Amino acid sequence: MAFLAWLLLACGCLGCAPGFYGAEPLLDAETAGRILGIYEEEVRMVEETFGEDLSDYTAEDDEILTEAAIAQYGTEQFDRLSQLVTELTAAAWNQSEESGGGELPAYTVARPFGPIKGACFWEVPVAVSLAGDLTGLVEISRGDRVQELKISNSVSVEIPLEQADGPSDGTHLANGKAATHRVFTGVLWGVILEGPGEAEYRVARPRGAGYAHLAQISSPLYVERAGDHAVVTCEHFLEFQQTLERDPGRFLS
Repeated sequence: MAFLAWLLLACGCLGCAPGFYGAEPLLDAETAGRILGIYEEEVRMVEETFGEDLSDYTAEDDEILTEAAIAQYGTEQFDRLSQLVTELTAAAWNQSEESGGGELPAYTVARPFGPIKGACFWEVPVAVSLAGDLTGLVEISRGDRVQELKISNSVSVEIPLEQADGPSDGTHLANGKAATHRVFTGVLWGVILEGPGEAEYRVARPRGAGYAHLAQISSPLYVERAGDHAVVTCEHFLEFQQTLERDPGRFLS
């Protein structure tokens, strides 16, 4: 199920709706029960996997559902889990907005939960190891364009790692090419909501996940996807960085 070489769910949300990360339920019982009931099979799978009861939909439950969705990226289960997280996120956001000052026009879903932006942190050569504080940052600033949408809030996720090891000598990619590096990347996941204002798009439920990929850094460049190890070809390293930033899912599965 989980294909991540290193997965760390992190949140550094700036401008999020209030109440997302408290200990209390994130939604009223009726709304949470209605949404969870639509995805009964997926909820049961996650509950059995993590040994948790998700019926109250607390912040901890949200973390579990988010982790489960990220781990299933590229599988048949991902679409339904993504929709579940998306519907809960939109409902919680709107409920939090309403509680702050009366009923307001609702936010709607512009993009469902998924990988939004990627970044390349380290390229570690054969037989080399890095250790220490290897924290990487993926961020979106207010006004940045993501998937052609101009984002109205700023979000960032920190993804820490204590050690990063390059491949052993003689390691090969799935296509037979000799590995020269192991590349460590980070991806910011979330839901993009469209607000009632004109061209107002906000990133909600931001999470960070880290990945490791075998690569041959050359021209052309070859890099394995994190999930199924299929090899993606780029003309050069800059193209890899640029594609990872705008379309991180291409390098996951």
